Amino acid sequence: MTEPKLVFLVVFNSVLSVFGSLMNLVVAFVIVQNPNLQKGLNLLLLSLCVADFMNCAMSQPMYVHAILNNSDETGSIYTLVFTIIAFITLHASTTNLLAMTLYRMKALSRPFTHFLLVSKKQVLISIAMVWIASITVGVFFATDAGKLVAAYFHLAMTLAWIAGYAGLFWLVKQHKTKIISLEGSPTTQLQTASLRYESEAAKTSAILVASSLACFFPDIVLDFMGRADESRMAWGFTVLFMSSSINPCLIIWRSQQFRQVLGKTVRDLRQRQLK
Repeated sequence: MTEPKLVFLVVFNSVLSVFGSLMNLVVAFVIVQNPNLQKGLNLLLLSLCVADFMNCAMSQPMYVHAILNNSDETGSIYTLVFTIIAFITLHASTTNLLAMTLYRMKALSRPFTHFLLVSKKQVLISIAMVWIASITVGVFFATDAGKLVAAYFHLAMTLAWIAGYAGLFWLVKQHKTKIISLEGSPTTQLQTASLRYESEAAKTSAILVASSLACFFPDIVLDFMGRADESRMAWGFTVLFMSSSINPCLIIWRSQQFRQVLGKTVRDLRQRQLK
């Protein structure tokens, strides 16, 4: 690796690591500090922030160390440990996004009763399953046997995401048509507001997934070409980790409720400091 490229990768990943860690901490802190946000999709967002924080605060610094010590001093054991941890945290991020997709599909299949039928306990169980799956998959894909099927698994997940969101927006269209046909009924206004909320939430999830796919897709292509391991250490992990810094920015940008709560939280902290 040439010195200019090495310097760029070290500086760029270091800046992303600090920035991504802080942004994910901000989102997680606001959700933890506000009980009214601790439900449904927001709990999945919290789990996503934890995964992205681990990417930025743990996996990315390990990557910087690995490329700085691209010699026998790093050793195969360190490379293996780093790869396993990176695979776990990266898959935790994508698996949380998959869980959000399934949650949105379930919500839009019954948009007017979903909040009454899905309990906080059910969401927490789903999050636990996400992390168990991420650890299992991350460890497996770091093995020789896992590398043989990783590209096909990731391609299948990508196609499932695309099909899932095509189905989501088809459901939105179907519900809009149904509401229009019931125009004038006492519940039309409530149903319209509920559908608008679910539609905006689906768009937010879709943007998060699209952003992540843009970061992960080059790695999938290179994996099919048999060049994934080489490209990841050269530059690929940099692109993969970028999604973890982008996600919290998208969450803040897309959620007006979150921005309002964030502003209130900042004002409350300032008032406590002044007292």
